Amino acid sequence: MSSPISIATATTGRVQNTRAAATKGAILDAASVVFIRDGYVESSIAAIVEAAGTSVGSLYHHFSGKAEVFVAAFERFADQAATAAGAAVALSRAGGNNDPVALFAAGARGYLIHCRRFSALTQLFMFGDGPPGFGALRRRTDTQWVGRNAKLLGKPGRSSGYALVQVLTTVCASAGREVAQAATETEATELIEEFCALLVKIADH
Repeated sequence: MSSPISIATATTGRVQNTRAAATKGAILDAASVVFIRDGYVESSIAAIVEAAGTSVGSLYHHFSGKAEVFVAAFERFADQAATAAGAAVALSRAGGNNDPVALFAAGARGYLIHCRRFSALTQLFMFGDGPPGFGALRRRTDTQWVGRNAKLLGKPGRSSGYALVQVLTTVCASAGREVAQAATETEATELIEEFCALLVKIADH
């Protein structure tokens, strides 16, 4: 049986972890706004902590500096995009759809809707500046997308058809950029449907 002291210690640890996660999330939220507004190069730690309503010491408790904050914001955005795509695939599969191409199109639609919903962040991470090494990180993320799509389409590894997966992934990424820049929601919706239809045609070719 746990002692009162061990229970209290565990509870305190959970509270501290929750607070730390909340503070870290608030810093990333504020940093995203600042990066969108000022760009990476012109942004500053002072502007980020002011927007977050926290202190410089608190930021440096969680991050080594501005570069790490930017990378963390990008990784969070990329994880959320992957989650959105995965959820769309799962929903389509739950509806009885087992066709790999149709599932891929569903995932692509989920990804593109995410790009539109967070259009400013999409443009920041696809077009904006970043810290040294960010280009390499973005390429690694693209490679991860290729791997996920290859698995979904049944083209794992370097098997026959893997080049097609790379083409489809590249088209999807380009579509995300266009959808994010669309002038209106109507235009964005039309682009999403057009790109998804194009992806199906390419995949079925």
